[in-house]
Amino acid sequence: MKDTVRTAVSLVVGFIVFWYAGAMADFFPFLADDLAVRAAGFTGLLVVIAVVLCACWIIETLKKNGK
Repeated sequence: MKDTVRTAVSLVVGFIVFWYAGAMADFFPFLADDLAVRAAGFTGLLVVIAVVLCACWIIETLKKNGK
């Protein structure tokens, strides 16, 4: 349980840190005239990365438990 909470908290903190870093870099990979569009694209990218990390975490846990 302790590892689960630690992983969840680190995922949230990492998301916030990367979003802030993206904001400092003007959401660089996404080019648009409107800041809101760039922020939405960058946030979508971070959400996809978070989903992939969670899926990998679930698969690893299932393999470790032998299911």
